Amino acid sequence: MSMMGELKFFLGLQIEQTSNGIYIHQMKYVKELLKMFKLEDAKEMKTHMHPTTCVRLDEESNKVDNFQYIAMIGLLLYLIMSKPDILFSVELCTRFQQDPRKVHLTAIKGIFIYLIGTSNLGLYFKHKKEFRLIS
Repeated sequence: MSMMGELKFFLGLQIEQTSNGIYIHQMKYVKELLKMFKLEDAKEMKTHMHPTTCVRLDEESNKVDNFQYIAMIGLLLYLIMSKPDILFSVELCTRFQQDPRKVHLTAIKGIFIYLIGTSNLGLYFKHKKEFRLIS
């Protein structure tokens, strides 16, 4: 890696290195996801799941495309690497992959809409003078 220069992009992760630390995010990936599902113009949400949302088994709601739902879950699972704030909501929605309903798809889309306003958030690892790897 030293021959290629400073690492800036790796497996969908954007990496910014400074003298104080390393910032890892997936802003470009989020923007691609929003464009893919035509949600880039949606109004942003402040939370990834509305407090009144009840995601549970619902046999009365209309069925949705199983393939699309599973694809959306998979894309969000990859995003969790740099955005652990959505972990619980995504995990909750993964429980309904076998028989997704409209209420479940709405919850997933809510997570995507939350990403509109938080696409710049990621993980920051601050440099320390003393670094010890203990295993």
